[in-house]
Amino acid sequence: MSRSDRIAGIDAARGAIMLVMATDHVNALVVHRHAAEFWAGTWTRYGTGWADLVALGYRVLSDLCAPGFFFWMGAGIALLSSRRADWSGWRLAGHVALRGLVLMLLSWVVEVPAWLVAIHASRVGATPGGWPGAGPAIRLPVTVLTTLGICTVVLAMLQPVMRRRAAMLLLAGFCVLSPSLFLPGDAGRPVGMPARLGLVAGQTGGLYVEYPVLPWLGVALLGHVFGQCLVRWRAETIRAAAWIGAACLLAAVLLRWHGTFGNLRAPRDGSWREFFNLVKYPPAPVFVLAMLGGNLCLFRVLSRPAGWIGRICVGFGRAPLPFYLAHLWLFAVVGAVFFPAGAHYGVGMLVWLAGLWPLHRLCVGFARMRRDRPAASWVHLF
Repeated sequence: MSRSDRIAGIDAARGAIMLVMATDHVNALVVHRHAAEFWAGTWTRYGTGWADLVALGYRVLSDLCAPGFFFWMGAGIALLSSRRADWSGWRLAGHVALRGLVLMLLSWVVEVPAWLVAIHASRVGATPGGWPGAGPAIRLPVTVLTTLGICTVVLAMLQPVMRRRAAMLLLAGFCVLSPSLFLPGDAGRPVGMPARLGLVAGQTGGLYVEYPVLPWLGVALLGHVFGQCLVRWRAETIRAAAWIGAACLLAAVLLRWHGTFGNLRAPRDGSWREFFNLVKYPPAPVFVLAMLGGNLCLFRVLSRPAGWIGRICVGFGRAPLPFYLAHLWLFAVVGAVFFPAGAHYGVGMLVWLAGLWPLHRLCVGFARMRRDRPAASWVHLF
């Protein structure tokens, strides 16, 4: 696979969930309304009013994003390994590990300050959606970018054994099921820092974890196996994606209908709103199945010959990290300066639309610059 032989469906699917993610963060940073689905903490309950239904719709769509990012990150490392077949195993592992360390560094010096700008500027509460349920003494927040970085480093360490797909699938399944297998029955029990970092979202001392490593590592491992299949059987894997996605969605519906194993918290009533209100922190197995199913179906749809929507999504999807950091700061500053008391959902949508043009130009320009750099350039770490 050559450097230019990208899989457009991955870029398009990633770009699509980036656009959805931006609406969710506009709701947090500008509208100042955001949901939380913690196993041991806040779990938003939606009413029947218009605003609640809009909030639920936004949240269900945005739930596609984090599983998609971890899954496509894992797939991307598998594709990188194929493109860099002339590199030694140590060189490849070192490059991937360095990328993970860069992600962790950017989390602490770029991502977290953006959330702090929004939190301290807000006049509607201490946490406008950035760190729900967190106490005041946070010294080390483990955000999505932090955990993506940690999982990237782990995948780098596993590169020598990654070709054993069956073993990797078993490990991935174990990691994804770990919340249902190992979380204590009592959500109020004290949690030590290793368990907090690995499995239980929430706060222990100064450590606040939204994305525990173990279940999200499982999602990344599944993505890596899927990427290996794309390398070896590209056309067949793309065609199978919709069937795999549909099977995941069906399994998620059955698990949710049953309401016990795989849910972490059963629906609180029989309403359709509770049926769609899944635990994300840590990700319940039913949540992972549903969102990976949606991502795979989206990938299959966007793998067909692209129209103008597909081309726009590809433009965003080729530079996910610059988009992520830039959109956080853009909407954090807009919310802090113009909407510290919050805004209507319609206003938030206008802010989102207005921000897409400069973000698209940034992504297209960055992808063009990176394409013209040699494989060993530092630009390829982003």
